[in-house]
Amino acid sequence: MNILIAEDNEYTAKQYKTVLEKRGHKVTLTKDGVECVDEFMNEAKYSELFRKDNSPPFDIVLMDHDMPRKNGATAAQEILKYKPNQRLVFLSAYGHGILGKVNDLRDDTVQIIQKPFSLEFLVKKIEGKLIGQRIVGEQQGTPLSITQDAAAIR
Repeated sequence: MNILIAEDNEYTAKQYKTVLEKRGHKVTLTKDGVECVDEFMNEAKYSELFRKDNSPPFDIVLMDHDMPRKNGATAAQEILKYKPNQRLVFLSAYGHGILGKVNDLRDDTVQIIQKPFSLEFLVKKIEGKLIGQRIVGEQQGTPLSITQDAAAIR
């Protein structure tokens, strides 16, 4: 998969990149919401102009919420305004807090994975069937927040 990551913690970003590249994925790192949106738009426009491809430029965008210059919710809104079917996963300790900020992102493209989680858990969620399935709570109409059992965190 081609994965875009927005994470302001350099150590965490390198961990994500290392584990995902070991699994054969192509990873692009950005350190905040501004860089994430810029990278996304550049890749999307390049793909449209030169590849004549209008699909989302990344298979998935992994995004922290609390970042400098532009938070994850704002960056996600800009990305989804341009490519409404871009799959997005928030990786945040404040999963339920994000829900209040992304009311207009209630879509089957948005998912929240609550920190802390193991890198193995992240890989399973990205590569697993859950990402490909509808991830909006049918009854509540809100993005699904996934948490990992504390016993599984390493």
